[in-house]
Parts: sequence; structure tokens; C-alpha cells
Amino acid sequence: MRFNIIKYPIILLALILLQKSFISVIALSKLNITPDIVLIAVIYIGIKEGKIGGSVYGFFAGLLLDILSGSFVGLLALAYTVSGFVAGFFKTEGDRFLSKYNFLLVTFICSLISCFLYYGLYSQGTSTGFADVMLLYVFTSATYTTLISMVILVIPKRKTLERGFTD
Repeated sequence: MRFNIIKYPIILLALILLQKSFISVIALSKLNITPDIVLIAVIYIGIKEGKIGGSVYGFFAGLLLDILSGSFVGLLALAYTVSGFVAGFFKTEGDRFLSKYNFLLVTFICSLISCFLYYGLYSQGTSTGFADVMLLYVFTSATYTTLISMVILVIPKRKTLERGFTD
């Protein structure tokens, strides 16, 4: 547990720098839809550490992204905090982790919540309608983030690696 206090902030900081620097390269369409790799990490932390851990790391990652982007400070912090909290509901007993395919479902649900909060509040006062926000931003961003999170499916579990080396 103590190692995670150092490990998670370093991973989140690296992902934040990667997202702010290079993620626009894989943006979709003129709407600039990009995957949210920091959110994927917050969801993973929420599943591993529970509701409080996911909320705390989500808040700080979102706040740092808000400060770096310079607009609506606190909006991503709110969205990531709620997503980390919801991901914490899927924490399993003991050292078990969700199956990889269930991780995709949890990622999609939490990403939908995060995108709904972010884009829903961000678009208030604009001429963009609710249906347009949902179709153009929320569902596309959540789907793209979930597709990118499929990278988790190709990462082998540590126990599988250890068994492979001992056999």
C-alpha cells in the first residue's frame, strides 16, 4: 500500500504529460475527440484501491489537468472524482481484479459518467443542444476511451507471468 502512494502519482503525472503533449495526434474528426488515458488510470486505481482511493487520485489528476488547460478549473476534477468513486464500487475482495472484459464495461460506464459531467456542464450556455452534446461528445469520447483501454487486455497478469517462469 505504501508503494502505491508513490507509484500512482508518478504514473498519473506521466499520463497527464503524455495526454497534454501527444494525445492530440490520435484525435478523431474536426471535433477533436481524444481518448482520456488519465481517466483510464483513475478507473484502474478506483478498482484497485476502492472508492476513496479512486476519488482522491481522480480529484488530484483532474485538478492538475484543469490547471494545465486553463479553463473551468475544477470541472475535470469533479468528473474524475465521480468516475473514480464509481469505479471503486467494482473493487473485488482480496487481491482479485475484475476480469479484463468487465474492466472494459466499467471503463465505458465511468467514462460515460465523466464525459456527461464534463461536456454537460461545459456546454451550458452555448447554442449546442443536449442531444448534440450527447451524440457528438459524450458517446464518442466514452467509446474512444474504452477502445483505447483495450490495451489493458493485452497486458498479462503478474501471477500468469510468475507461473510461466516457475513451470
